[in-house]
Amino acid sequence: MERVVTNPLLAQFVAEAADLLAEVDEGLLRLERDPADVDLVNAVFRAAHTFKGSSGLFDLPELTRLTHAAEDLLDAVRSGALPLDAEMVDGLLAAFDAVRAWIPVIEATGSAPASAAATGEAIARRLRTALGDDAGGSSPVTVTVAATPVAPTVLAPWVLDLGEETLRGLLPWLEATGASIRALDYRPDDGCFFRGEDPLHLVRQVPALEVLEVRAPDDLPAVTEFDEYESVLRFTALTRAAMQEVQYVFRYVPNQVEVVEVTAAALARLLDGGDEAEAPTEAEAPEEHRVLVGLLAAQRRVLAAGVPTPASVTAAVRVALRAASALGLSVTSPAEGAGPEAVLAWVDALVAAAGSPVVPAQRTAPVDEQDAGAERSADGPVGEPATEDATAGSRILKIEQSKVDRLLDLVGELVVAKNSLPFVAAAAEEEGHRVLARRIKDEYAVVSRVSEELQQAVMDVRMLPVSTAFARAPRLVRDLSRKLGKRVRLVQEGEETAADKDVIEMLAEPLVHLVRNSLDHGIEPPEERVAAGKPEEATLLLRAVPDGDAVLVEVADDGRGIDVERVRRKAYERGIVEESALESMSDAQIAELIFAPGFSTADQVSDVSGRGVGMDAVRSAIERLGGTVTTDSRPGQGLTIRLRLPLTMAVSRVLLITAGGQRFGVPIDDVVETVRTPWSSVTRVAGREVLVLRDEIVPLAPLAGLLDLPAADRGDEVSVLVVRTATGPLGVVVDRFHQNTDVILKPLDGLLAGTPGYCGTALLGDGLVLLVLDVKELNNRAAAAR
Repeated sequence: MERVVTNPLLAQFVAEAADLLAEVDEGLLRLERDPADVDLVNAVFRAAHTFKGSSGLFDLPELTRLTHAAEDLLDAVRSGALPLDAEMVDGLLAAFDAVRAWIPVIEATGSAPASAAATGEAIARRLRTALGDDAGGSSPVTVTVAATPVAPTVLAPWVLDLGEETLRGLLPWLEATGASIRALDYRPDDGCFFRGEDPLHLVRQVPALEVLEVRAPDDLPAVTEFDEYESVLRFTALTRAAMQEVQYVFRYVPNQVEVVEVTAAALARLLDGGDEAEAPTEAEAPEEHRVLVGLLAAQRRVLAAGVPTPASVTAAVRVALRAASALGLSVTSPAEGAGPEAVLAWVDALVAAAGSPVVPAQRTAPVDEQDAGAERSADGPVGEPATEDATAGSRILKIEQSKVDRLLDLVGELVVAKNSLPFVAAAAEEEGHRVLARRIKDEYAVVSRVSEELQQAVMDVRMLPVSTAFARAPRLVRDLSRKLGKRVRLVQEGEETAADKDVIEMLAEPLVHLVRNSLDHGIEPPEERVAAGKPEEATLLLRAVPDGDAVLVEVADDGRGIDVERVRRKAYERGIVEESALESMSDAQIAELIFAPGFSTADQVSDVSGRGVGMDAVRSAIERLGGTVTTDSRPGQGLTIRLRLPLTMAVSRVLLITAGGQRFGVPIDDVVETVRTPWSSVTRVAGREVLVLRDEIVPLAPLAGLLDLPAADRGDEVSVLVVRTATGPLGVVVDRFHQNTDVILKPLDGLLAGTPGYCGTALLGDGLVLLVLDVKELNNRAAAAR
């Protein structure tokens, strides 16, 4: 039964969870290869933090606790306190795998599964152990943050509200590491509840929170006069999160929070009663401080150059406020409508307060456009990145899949209605209305063009990149190669190649089997590869390329390839093929036996392979999609398996034929060619009728006989439909050929469900139901009749 999420916020959380978890997984796998990528570390941390913050909206303490532990470990990696290793990645992946497993239960019930608490606690303890905190706690003394020097600052008196004992306990750690920590004072205004704000929830979203003090004012009014709809609490906290992370949390209420850097020197002065801090000189200031001060100076140069426009003044104020906030300065914006002179004085004050005074510049004469362009970008001042207009960028509209499917159904009905017009025109012409018939044919051309464009537009909406199916491969390769003790490098190409959503979704599972087969059977252990003169690290390639109206997906490795003799022996031992048949089979046909049901070359059954179902499942799934599977084995060099898939399964193109007085359809992808030739061209080989086409022998099989229908009288010519099969071309003898047509293929259901020989039905324009033949089954019947 389909789940129904009644809470719209929970539905949104579930929808966003998949994207965030995928982003974390992909980022962790990339980080394992390049742990020094700071931007990637920050991206993974932000995704994990966003997920934890979103989970806090619901009563999911197990999920929040587990993601908080993962976030703490990522924060330690981000700060440089811990180098990321494979064991940490294992723990983080296990954490988010557990979360991913809980999501369906949360979606269905609104709460985590009963086992979530125990599972989450075990994984969280594992993550805390990596942090060096066996007790599972979180303390700034046990987790060292990066020793990035920051400018000394004057700490506001409210920092003492965190407690002198707490601060004095923090001081030795700050002195020993040379690091800093952020203190924040959040004072929500009285009417915050009426704007839908939740101050406690907001402050809990601050990552790496160490100390949180919640205080009520000393002068609380009497109970009879107290207004429970007004916020009177004040929040003071210490956090190891970066200044930018804290500011991001409070980005919607920047005027209600003050954040300062707490360094050892500044904290010591505050605890000793000092109230002044010596500003650093330009040479002593750290690089970050100099960059921010330089950004302020750039804004004042903009304001001092000529006559700035209102837009450039507004932009300069915005950038200056950001830089001042990053410097830890407590500032307010200039008065609304303040002129350039007042804003320039305000920026000069900020530069001076930042501890790096500059010589005030006199306003200069207007500069020409070329010089002004060096100081200002097209949209703002130096230091403010130009942003595209919201209407100029790409826009994405998320809609329910069911609505797209409904639109596709309507397109299918339009295709059927369009196909009826030729029959109407033919009927009109038979009744003598040639002018009307000609007009109908003209309109048919117009309707056909519009319906094809509409069909293509709907199909484009349903298109997904192959990267969606490839997404599971990096994690699978990493985990399985570590388990098997092999070194494997995964290469993915053509991920932007697109196909229909149904095709991409059904492709994911066969790819899993193919990747597992390559890692377990194809790729050798490192010592065997070195002995064979190969690099110790193997390469596994996933490639997708467009192929006309199809998509070609390749899974290639540089391993052993297929050992034909071993396959021959295993096929005999497992009773897959009779010994007499094996002797007459070519090496290529022997190689195809890896897809036979129950076949496996593994000597023992393991949790990776040995049951003989993986490759059989691959071929079955691809053939259900209307695709084909081929192999290209290079003994000792590797194996390539190619999957040819249709672009879409929604609208199919079929060739109409007649046999036994009935009309049938054959998928056009299975058709090689149609041939009309005299019966004298047909010869017999080993008692069977065959046709020689371009030096290739094509066995013939009458379609009427295969379907137990009455055979038509033989004429002077024979009509042969040549179709491709797994064993080679097959010539199907039919009565006559008709035109190609687009149909909406529906699977057989009810009493006819599972009827062999047919892959579905379609409604034609003249109202008749068309049976579409399954070429694979026809080939099996032809082989059985030999």
